[in-house]
Amino acid sequence: MASATFLILVAAASLLASFAQADLQYGYYNTTCPGVEKLVRTKLEAIFAADSTLRAGLLRLHFHDCFVRGCDASLMLNSHNGTAEKHADPNLTVRGYEAIEAIKEVVEKACPLVVSCADIMAMAARDAVNFSAGPHYEVETGRRDGNVSMLEEALTNLPPADGNVTVLTEYFADKNLTMKDQDPSLEPAYGKTLTTKCPAEKMASVVPMDDVTVDKFDLGYYESVYNHRAVLRSDAALLDDSLTGAYVALMNNASSLDIFFADFAVAMINMGRAGVLTGTQGEIRETCGVYVD
Repeated sequence: MASATFLILVAAASLLASFAQADLQYGYYNTTCPGVEKLVRTKLEAIFAADSTLRAGLLRLHFHDCFVRGCDASLMLNSHNGTAEKHADPNLTVRGYEAIEAIKEVVEKACPLVVSCADIMAMAARDAVNFSAGPHYEVETGRRDGNVSMLEEALTNLPPADGNVTVLTEYFADKNLTMKDQDPSLEPAYGKTLTTKCPAEKMASVVPMDDVTVDKFDLGYYESVYNHRAVLRSDAALLDDSLTGAYVALMNNASSLDIFFADFAVAMINMGRAGVLTGTQGEIRETCGVYVD
């Protein structure tokens, strides 16, 4: 299971965490909503039983939310005029909104107006990874929800899904991240396979980002990249940089799984601290996807 460039996530997380000191803590809801994590996990289990592909979707949802205005569930907000974050091109293929709302409904019945949508998104992303045979890590909580969501900010902070290396380099440079401006070299036989699955006349085609282990959170993604079978240019470009290329090579080894799990857990915790609202900032809303206009 690999729906985003996890190596870039590892690199970006520490930087994002420096944008704001997060006033978060483990067990924030121990007294106000005890058992909330079990509620989230139980609901997710039912959701994933109906659609296992949402596991990757919820991880991406959390990532896209945190990269714009911080982890404040602003991506969940709606707009009658189509001007919210979710309406920006990079977010048009994001999935999982309904799943978060379904979890929120369950949590609201148990603890009305206590648990934020932002915290539910963070817990759901963690559980999505764990349900895919990935690591389980503790999630800091105490986030509050933002009430501002702007399409323009998503365009500024999120790279487009079809962006080439030059475009992606510019986006990550805004966060002091670098990537060499070189085109990837796709393995010829795999290139022919993609051409067959994604004909030019077909506007939308679905192919796995990780064709080694589609539904499992493991090192299959790195194996694909290392063997020049990455679908996205942003992923293939990891081989063009000495630092990221070395990490891909290291991860193309079954013995590195524990290292990857540990790195990923740290990255997710750090990213979850980015730009959070706490205390009296923001709000706790009954429904995550309210309208901002």
